Parts: sequence; structure tokens; C-alpha cells
Amino acid sequence: MTSLALAAILASAVLHAGWNALLKRSPDPSAASVLLVALAAVLSGAMGLVVGASAVPPAAWPFLLATGLIEGIYFVTLTRALEQLPLGSAYGISRGLGLLLIWPFSALWFAEGLEAPVLAGATLLSLGLFALISSVGSRRGLAFAIACAVTITAYPLAYKGALHAGVDPFPLFAVSLALALPLQWLALGLGRGARLVAAWRAQPKRLAFAALICAASFILFLVALALAGAGRVTALRNTSVLVASLLGWLAGEPPTRRSVLSAVCITAGAVLVAY
Repeated sequence: MTSLALAAILASAVLHAGWNALLKRSPDPSAASVLLVALAAVLSGAMGLVVGASAVPPAAWPFLLATGLIEGIYFVTLTRALEQLPLGSAYGISRGLGLLLIWPFSALWFAEGLEAPVLAGATLLSLGLFALISSVGSRRGLAFAIACAVTITAYPLAYKGALHAGVDPFPLFAVSLALALPLQWLALGLGRGARLVAAWRAQPKRLAFAALICAASFILFLVALALAGAGRVTALRNTSVLVASLLGWLAGEPPTRRSVLSAVCITAGAVLVAY
């Protein structure tokens, strides 16, 4: 992995944990996520225009449609998990399990290796996930975190396919988010408009900042994905689990011996898987 790819993915990890923490602190994370995604799509599209990104090739549209659907499900399941679980649990389970699931697919489709450090990393990931899952009090929250992990497994592969088809990172992310919005909108249920207005009025500056770092996080992720394998990039990005645990503690979620152990195991496992 090049130094540019490494720097991009580590910066993406920190920013990713940051916008998740901001979303968790929203009075209505589901409604706030719709506004966040809309703003992030606009920001990404605007950045694409500034840098002169090329148009989307026709052959890439199947991948774009797939990423839009996956992103929609990702944001719906993520916000549901954040609403019912502590930040460290929701984030750790979804990211850690997503990494554990993605590597066999990445190795099969993109010829990434399965060396001894990878197997050791998978073992540490499994231990960290077991420590988290066995302490979760909400089965519904756990189900949403697991569903979110499945989307985390799928979207790097879809994004990698789109990048291989010739899509620039800025329009790729902007279009994917725009395609995700209808599903998020439908998932809000009754009173959608009132909930969106209330979510914006409650924290306009925080939402705008969260959208900015969300866009930056995903653009950096796509830059790294274009330069390195999907498995390694996703693995290193999941070092954000440790950042999320720290942010949860700062937000008032007291750390336990089990939660600290799980965060350390998942982070160490992610580093080894990326070896």
C-alpha cells in the first residue's frame, strides 16, 4: 500500500468515526441522516465540479445503482442501531463484523492474499465482536448492527467495481448518496417532513459539519480504494472503532473493561488483516 493510500484511509477512519458520533448525538438520528446524506451529496457534487471530474461512463451505471441501494440500506440500519445501542457497540459490531465478512470476497474477486497475519487478525476480530455482542442489551439494536455490517461488506466491492469502470470519486459518491435518499425517505415513515424540519432546527451547524466530514471521509476512502485492495482499505478504515470508543466515552458513555478489550481487539485485528 502506498503512503498516499495509507494517509487517505487513516484520515478517512478518524472522520468517519467523527460524523457517526455527531449523528448519534442527534435527537432523531434517522431524520438527521437524511439531511446529512443530502448535504454530503451536494458537497461531493460541488467538489467534483471544482476539480473537473469526468462524466459517469455508461458501463458504470449498474455499479452506481448497486452502491445507491447499498448506501440507502446502510444509513437506515446504521441510524436504527445508533438509536438503540451505545456508539461503541453499534459502531464496533457493524464495522468489525463487516470487515470479518468482506475479506473472503475481496480475496476471491480482487486476488488479495490470506496470509497468516490475516488469519490472526480475523481471530482477534472475532474475539472483539464476541465481547461486544455478548454484552448488548437490545436484540433489535443488535439485528440492525448486523444488517449494517452486511452493507459494509457489500459497498466497498460495489464502489471498487465502479472505480474500475472509470468513475471519478466525487461523482461516484455524490450520485450514490443521491440514489440512497429515496430509501431513507421511505424508511422515515409518517410525519417525514416535520421530523426533517425538527432535526434541522435542533442542530443546523452540527448537521452541516457532520455532512462536511462525512463527504471528506468517503472521498478519502474512495481515493484509497482506487489505489489499494478493497480488503486492506476496509480493514485499515476500521481502526476507527478505537476512535469511536474514545468519542463515545467523551460523550458520556462510560467505558467498561469489556468494551475497551473489544475495541482494542477489533482495531488490532483490522491492522493485521491489512498486513
